[in-house]
Amino acid sequence: MAKKITVDTDGVSKKTTMEYDANEEHYVYKTEQKIDPIKDLAKSQLDLHRPGDLIGNTQKHWQKVGEIPAVLYHELLVKFGEPRDNPKAWLRWLQDKDNEAFRTTNGRLI
Repeated sequence: MAKKITVDTDGVSKKTTMEYDANEEHYVYKTEQKIDPIKDLAKSQLDLHRPGDLIGNTQKHWQKVGEIPAVLYHELLVKFGEPRDNPKAWLRWLQDKDNEAFRTTNGRLI
């Protein structure tokens, strides 16, 4: 049976990194994160969003479109690259029905 050791715990982001001793020569590191607080934050921000809020507001140039857990974000970095380098893939991922829990805005992302 593999031995499991907790290497690091982050109370703020709710991340836990564990080391699994698969055998004498190989170790596996696994990071897990509780995403319910992040989904709740995204939901509350979505509830506060008002369509057309940016119209006429010359001081608000950016609009937050999602809240992605750190562990998932790093997986997506490997898959899509940096958001600034491949914004369409990131927006497509957020637009996907399976990922709507991470959205903080209504409407279609372009």
